[in-house]
Amino acid sequence: MEVHHHPTVEKKNFKEYFLEFLMIFLAVTLGFFAESLRERIVNNDKEHHYMESLVRDLKKDTAEMRLQILWQTYDIKKMDSALKVPVSKLHDINTQDTFYHHFVYFYSWVFIFFQHDNTLSQLKNAGGFSVLRNKTIVDSIGELQLWYEQEVNLNAGYYNDFWRKVEDLGAHVMIMPEPPTWEGDTLYKFYPHTEVFTQYDKPLLEELYSWIRNEKGTLLVYMDYEKQYMDKAVNLIQLIQKEYNLK
Repeated sequence: MEVHHHPTVEKKNFKEYFLEFLMIFLAVTLGFFAESLRERIVNNDKEHHYMESLVRDLKKDTAEMRLQILWQTYDIKKMDSALKVPVSKLHDINTQDTFYHHFVYFYSWVFIFFQHDNTLSQLKNAGGFSVLRNKTIVDSIGELQLWYEQEVNLNAGYYNDFWRKVEDLGAHVMIMPEPPTWEGDTLYKFYPHTEVFTQYDKPLLEELYSWIRNEKGTLLVYMDYEKQYMDKAVNLIQLIQKEYNLK
């Protein structure tokens, strides 16, 4: 009978076990660092993209707000001109024409700023803030957004409320025209030389003037908060461009 002998297996010494462990450890460690590096590169690209996009949004904000403030300033002039017309002289057709000439403008238009928030929405909803490493930038974004929500947007609501009061009360005492479709509409070039007031109730007319003054006051406050938002937005643009080397 043939006897099979088991082959002799040499036992590994400590050095060989250590070298195997070291090789496995290095392979895992290098894989971890490679994945971390890849993730950092991806996050850097995302961060840079977000900042470029945010700067574009902020530039749109400031450009539109400057134009908005110009229209609002013109609106204020129209209110001032209408308020200079004495209530006691509104029976006169020529005086009515003068009042109507100014009133119809701020009756027709309400100028409210709406923030370009596409990038901010992505930062909030897509977890974009997690890739922003610059704490100063994050804090500045939060400060700007808080100012828009608690100051700009809030006062826009007050201004809109007073505009509606003026619009509603104006319809009680005057034959109101159909609002124009744009600022250059012929409505502002043609004023009917005819009686447009349907009643001359002095207390009611004085109330209309009071609401116009209130609208003017809230618009002025609103404009001040808009200007402060614009300053903050410009500062944030400059900060982002400096920190991220953007042009």
